[in-house]
Amino acid sequence: MFRHARALWQFYLCHFPHIEVIFVRWSDKLKRGEVMSDGRDLLVGMAGAFEGETGYNSSGVWSQSENARWIYRQVLVQDYLLRTRDGPFFLYQTTITSVVDFRGLCTVLDRLTPENCFAGPLGRLSAPETFAGLTFVSGASALMSRDLLLRMRERYDPAHAYTSVPNDIWQAAVLDDVPRQALPTFNFIKPRASRADAPYIYALTRRLLQQGYYHFRIKTVAPENAAGRREDIDPWIMLRIMEAIFDSEHDPEATLNLTDRVQRLADGGAGLPVAPRRAEPLHSGMRDFATNDEEIS
Repeated sequence: MFRHARALWQFYLCHFPHIEVIFVRWSDKLKRGEVMSDGRDLLVGMAGAFEGETGYNSSGVWSQSENARWIYRQVLVQDYLLRTRDGPFFLYQTTITSVVDFRGLCTVLDRLTPENCFAGPLGRLSAPETFAGLTFVSGASALMSRDLLLRMRERYDPAHAYTSVPNDIWQAAVLDDVPRQALPTFNFIKPRASRADAPYIYALTRRLLQQGYYHFRIKTVAPENAAGRREDIDPWIMLRIMEAIFDSEHDPEATLNLTDRVQRLADGGAGLPVAPRRAEPLHSGMRDFATNDEEIS
């Protein structure tokens, strides 16, 4: 799965040689918990780990056992990064079917402090009671500083009930003492036929880049064919977005302006970091920017 998206990323990264991107795959050939690089991917030994019900291929939604498996793998990868890299750094987690304009991301990074940083598109849970009011960073575009990886490694408990929830909720729960910083994203979620609407997607992306967007998440999942759409349709949308990025100049001022608007909307006007839990809803007030392609005619 994701073979086409991965091939596109290999092509795309040739244009950003200064960016280090790590592709992670689990391996049944390694011992459970073993992590090694094969020169191309970071392999994580998962033999027999958290086997159980699967749901993603049919519905596009991870089961509890799949959530636990992903979180376990994430902790192992972060431990590897901590052991192999000294000094402050940022980890930016995204999905294989996202596209990132690294020029925009670097513009945002230049304004952030590489400690106690937990940033990305924000959401807030109202239920269940355990998580009521919990604010979280979307797992599709999560930015974390090195010190938070240390904290997450220390707090990981594979037997805890939290490890059965999606990884972005788990991250938010274990980082319950860290303010969240809102960052922009744009989601391509409208179902499309394979290779459809190429000129429209290209033109829309160029317009969005001019407005300051830099992270584009593509997930046109239909419940009856989740795996098929991720493999055969979403990569074609990715390609059009990549082409638009190559053909566009980066405008740092537009990215910073959009980020400011996103942050002010998130907390109700001040633009300050958001508390880990809050009684009030996020994103109060009038929104003057789009978040997905269903909002654009």
